Amino acid sequence: MKKRYLLWIVYLAIGVGIGMALKNYGFLTDIGDGIGKEISDEEGIASIIKPSRSYDNEDTSKEAGDSVKSTLGGDFALIDHNGNEVTQDNYADTYKLYFFGFTFCPAVCPTELQKVALVMEELDAETAAKITPIFVTVDPERDTADVMKQYVEQFHPKLVGLTGSQEQITDISQKFRIYAKKVENEMMEGYMMDHSSYLYLMDKDNNLAAIYPATDTAEDIVADLQKKSF
Repeated sequence: MKKRYLLWIVYLAIGVGIGMALKNYGFLTDIGDGIGKEISDEEGIASIIKPSRSYDNEDTSKEAGDSVKSTLGGDFALIDHNGNEVTQDNYADTYKLYFFGFTFCPAVCPTELQKVALVMEELDAETAAKITPIFVTVDPERDTADVMKQYVEQFHPKLVGLTGSQEQITDISQKFRIYAKKVENEMMEGYMMDHSSYLYLMDKDNNLAAIYPATDTAEDIVADLQKKSF
């Protein structure tokens, strides 16, 4: 466990450095092809997201189309980072900000979760209290509840980590149209996960409210959230 924890710290340090470098160059992208190629253009998530992030006062809201709103998301049964069995009903009183990734992710995941933490900190207290940030693993083989607990506690006290069996993770991933694939990497010990990296905002009734690509900054997301009626 100690070796695994130290390895995670190394991965996190590498990820932070890479993520900050990418951000400084104004370029942060998904690992792999992302979900845009996993679904049709008609209902594809990529087709209803405004491209790139805004560097001016342009409206950066990513409102979802009706067809995606009605089909993305759904019921789930998973295990939270405290080892409790949970479903979507456990978070019914709040909006949910979902991100799918894995704890061994060297760059995109820690960068995106840092962004989520910054969003929660920059929102006014009343709005932040109405949002539950949730990190769902796409690597349940390694991301046990204990591993998730050590990981999510590094980012924000409200961040919930969810894991489960491979079947449970496959089920929720399909419902959110997440692309995830195990990839062997000769440069590192073990394997990596190729996965899409969008943030999904779901309302209290578990309907899709917005999608934020990795190119959105924390400021972009905060500005969009402040326009919404919670």
